[in-house]
Amino acid sequence: MINRNLIRVRSYGRLSRRQFGAGLTALSGLTMAGLGGRLAMAETDVTFLGWQGYDSPLLVDDFVGKHGIKLDTTYIGNNDEIVTKLTSGGIGQIDLVTPYMGYIPLLAKTGLIDPIDTSLVPNLDKVLPLFRNDSNVNVDGVLYSVPFTWGSAPMMYDPATYSTPPASWKDLLKPEFTGKVGMMDDPLGNLMLAAVVGTDAEFATLLTADQLKAAVDFLIAIKKQSRLVAVSWGDLADALSRGDITVTFSGWETIKKFCADKGKNIEYTYPSEGTFAWLDNYCVAKDAPHKAEAHLLANEIIGVPAQKDLAETAIQAIVNVDAIAGLDPAIKSLYPYDDIENFGKKAKFYAFPPSEPDGKHTTYTEWLAEYDRFKTA
Repeated sequence: MINRNLIRVRSYGRLSRRQFGAGLTALSGLTMAGLGGRLAMAETDVTFLGWQGYDSPLLVDDFVGKHGIKLDTTYIGNNDEIVTKLTSGGIGQIDLVTPYMGYIPLLAKTGLIDPIDTSLVPNLDKVLPLFRNDSNVNVDGVLYSVPFTWGSAPMMYDPATYSTPPASWKDLLKPEFTGKVGMMDDPLGNLMLAAVVGTDAEFATLLTADQLKAAVDFLIAIKKQSRLVAVSWGDLADALSRGDITVTFSGWETIKKFCADKGKNIEYTYPSEGTFAWLDNYCVAKDAPHKAEAHLLANEIIGVPAQKDLAETAIQAIVNVDAIAGLDPAIKSLYPYDDIENFGKKAKFYAFPPSEPDGKHTTYTEWLAEYDRFKTA
């Protein structure tokens, strides 16, 4: 979805927003397929192309080592690198990629990823239906990914300042919020949210030229109210913790934890217009040379040990119901696990904007060009 380099490479958690028994079940399934012995006896180099930190949960209890796997990792700075590397010689060389769900229909359509063999990923049965059944993950009824972590863009606010949070994103345009708003410099995220709030678009990533202009006009109006346009989630959290800002346009649930670590209570809310959500995935690359091992790792990333590590060490939201049930209450409270279906009504998963002109909607290249008007305003 979003360029999560601003999310995952941060000064919080395991790394410096994209880092942060299930494995035995998977191994059993592979053994039945005649593969278990080979995995256990010989070291296999599995090529991983994805966000830094998204490989770390696979190292819990030396899972990869115990299964004779050595991860050959290349970290990305944005989702486009997945497309670029797969189309420039990566097919037949790369095993796993970790795209945001908005890219999956494109990757599937262009034949850059293979469908998931669900018989090799039994932990999918433990994944919350909201994520497992998303239309970006299931392309025309075919599952192309294993979703494993998620989040959204709620409004962060200081409850000491606002006993009742703003009900609408448009409330931030009121005079009483002047100089109290913070926002991220996040082209895709900002434009999607502005499309939800400030345009009549039916789908936040399918915008006509007039709707794109209206979205940027709305962002500029919010910017005029803002004290800070942050370049990282850490900077935004710090400003909230200091009281430099008291409310945000867009946000991330985990900011609540970042601020709590600095002794500041910050809450979040989903305003009346709703917001966007993101969902990150393991996908098996087209003609992956180690397809069985890739599925084994995809199964493990949604297993209980890896999921709990992701939640407790990287402070990421997880998808496995058993892992969620076992979380420390303080960690579990960071995300709306107990009201996930209602969350799904407020925060929507949007596919990536068109990459090629279709005669009606603007392309992502056009989005970036128009976003420059916000940057210079």
